[in-house]
Amino acid sequence: MRASIHDLGDGIFRLTHRLPWALDHVHCYLVREDAGWTAIDTGLGTPATLDAWREALAGLGDPPLHRLIVTHYHPDHVGAGRELVEMADVGQVVQGRLDAELSRRAWEDPDDGSFAAYLIANGMPDDEAHASAREEGRLAVHPPRPTRLVDSGDTVELAGERFAVHVLPGHADGHIVLAGERSGRVFGGDVLLAEITPNVGRWPDTAADPLGAYLRSLGELERLAAAVVHPGHGPAIRDVPGRVAEIREHHRERLDAHLAALRAGARTAHAVAQIVWAEDGLGFHEQRFALVEAVSHLERLEGEGRAGRADDGTWHPA
Repeated sequence: MRASIHDLGDGIFRLTHRLPWALDHVHCYLVREDAGWTAIDTGLGTPATLDAWREALAGLGDPPLHRLIVTHYHPDHVGAGRELVEMADVGQVVQGRLDAELSRRAWEDPDDGSFAAYLIANGMPDDEAHASAREEGRLAVHPPRPTRLVDSGDTVELAGERFAVHVLPGHADGHIVLAGERSGRVFGGDVLLAEITPNVGRWPDTAADPLGAYLRSLGELERLAAAVVHPGHGPAIRDVPGRVAEIREHHRERLDAHLAALRAGARTAHAVAQIVWAEDGLGFHEQRFALVEAVSHLERLEGEGRAGRADDGTWHPA
């Protein structure tokens, strides 16, 4: 089978799709209801992903897929949305209001030239920046059209339980999570991951200081007192406060490492990233993620008064 299915109990199944990157998989979730299945996220919009959905839905049997919920607009979470909706004749698509607008800008009206210019302005060599922008533009992303837009404070009913919608930015500005009011179960997308830290990058369409926003989101997630978080990658998380503390410490150390790179003479986000990730063996695909994450850490250092930015866009320690 092209994807693996795990029964999580209580009518919830985890469908894991393969990804062609260092992060080699993404989890989607299926919740069985009287009206049909609700899917949470989609995988990339590749033929292999659609084949996996066909096999999974055929294996799970009736009832049909009647609803899709999108946690955020990143390629591995929304990419197969349009085809999945058409294939399964899905009647309702739920997405965060801001996330839907970001999805439209990113995937329906992309500007590869502006993305390349952004990478170049942050120190990436011209040829590499244009190649990276072309690769981003070739991603198989076909987002669905939402039929219901939600905001923080709204609720979605899943299998007879009310799930509160929370917008938790940082990894993506409009990222939503769904928190069960009875079970304490949270469908968390990429806000909290067990084995890696979510990428918190300052992309061209991202609000300033995404790391600051992400650290606040961690606090809000902690306050939900979740019994379990079902993430977009890796195993489920049951010790949410413990994992939140680990990620906070990771970013504290990363901020110090970014400041040390500035003190060593790096002046652009790209140069800083080459120092901070020197031992990670970054591939071509990972270079742009390292760059945008470096920008987010530099902006947080600026917010803390530990770094500054010159008029030409270069950085320096405060």
